[in-house]
Amino acid sequence: MQLIGEANRKWWLLGAVSCVLGLVLLDETVVGIALPSIQETFSLSSNAAHWIVNAYLLTLACFVAVGGKLGDLFGILRMFLLGLATFGIFSVVCGFAPSGEVLIIARAFQGLGSAVMFPLFMAMVTMTFPKEQHGMALAVTGSVGTIFLSLGPLVGGAFTEFLSWRWIFWINPFLVIGIAVVVTLTWRDVERPPGRRIDWTGLVLIASGMFCIVFALMEADDWGWDSPLIWVLLLCGLAMIAAFCRFELRQDAPLIEVDLFTNPVFSASNVNLFMAQYAKMPIFVFVALYAQTELKLSALTAGLLVMLAPIPQPFVAAYCGRLVGKTHPRKLAFIGHLLLLASLLWLYFTAPLNDTLLFAPGLLVAGVAFPFLFLPSRAAIMGSLPEYKHGQGGGIAMAAQMIGGTVGLSASSAAFALGGYEAVLGLAAVLVALAFVYALVAYRKV
Repeated sequence: MQLIGEANRKWWLLGAVSCVLGLVLLDETVVGIALPSIQETFSLSSNAAHWIVNAYLLTLACFVAVGGKLGDLFGILRMFLLGLATFGIFSVVCGFAPSGEVLIIARAFQGLGSAVMFPLFMAMVTMTFPKEQHGMALAVTGSVGTIFLSLGPLVGGAFTEFLSWRWIFWINPFLVIGIAVVVTLTWRDVERPPGRRIDWTGLVLIASGMFCIVFALMEADDWGWDSPLIWVLLLCGLAMIAAFCRFELRQDAPLIEVDLFTNPVFSASNVNLFMAQYAKMPIFVFVALYAQTELKLSALTAGLLVMLAPIPQPFVAAYCGRLVGKTHPRKLAFIGHLLLLASLLWLYFTAPLNDTLLFAPGLLVAGVAFPFLFLPSRAAIMGSLPEYKHGQGGGIAMAAQMIGGTVGLSASSAAFALGGYEAVLGLAAVLVALAFVYALVAYRKV
């Protein structure tokens, strides 16, 4: 007996995988608000508390590009459920953690589970819906993800104040079980070419290279950019990534098909995702600090000011999603770049004036810009690949996004040390302008 009719199957699946995106994004933000209570429970140093967040982000960033490929090799559903189970099991471990060390290790495994399932949600959406509905479907997932992301501090604060910080982890298994049931009942797999060999050499090279780069970027602010160890790690990481690319180009069955980047639509779309996530760091992190230190707003009022950026996103995403199937992604991406550049320039020029009402419109414009970069770029990446490579495409896209955020936070911290908030916003504006120029050149080749 079929519990879910064929006509409704894709909508149930869309709802379930949208919750996966929301769950992963929620987990990125919900811990931050509970961190002081966790630190007090285990008497952790500031650096150790810092790694409760970073351990999750580090493994997610290092393995997300590989997670999608594993889905292509061994089956989307099998790997998705494995990642989901890993995330759920280690959420329970986090909740029962007897020490800070156990919590940090469990958070790393949570990130590993997310790295497997996170890229596969994009593949599942684009493989379930027809191409003309990709934009709409991705808009739904993006809207749900934005809502979860925005609710993170509220949920974390409520659990921490009224129950216990442990409940921010204990709630995850209930959601995981519900998602697993719905996805299992609604997913329809596609045929894949034979061959299920894992390129272990490539896996070691890319994981080690990504670890060195991401770890160095995460610690650069604490250790200082003049630390020799930071530069050694960065150079070693870049060397291993270069060796990985050279090795993969010689393989008959590479772990990641590096030559995908010869496709201008694929490469430009990944640059768009990188740059959009980069720009979120000055807006969501440094604007919050600026609001409290320069505008003299309370923490709550500063949070409400920053909320001006995510508020338009679900509504704009719905509109942008309808355009994706009708308009070439380059036109939508160009709109996104120009709006984001206008936003950053507005913030750059109004920041020295310390006027809240004058500063605020720039945040609203940023909220309008982000869907025009994220949605068409994700749809374009998937549209440029055959279905049996959608897992790999989703993994690369998520890796570009994760690295963009990591680089954005580190580069913005360095710019802040050199020139304050104006330097942070100015650097972001320059890089968005360069990304726009690259997109103009790359898309013109299509």
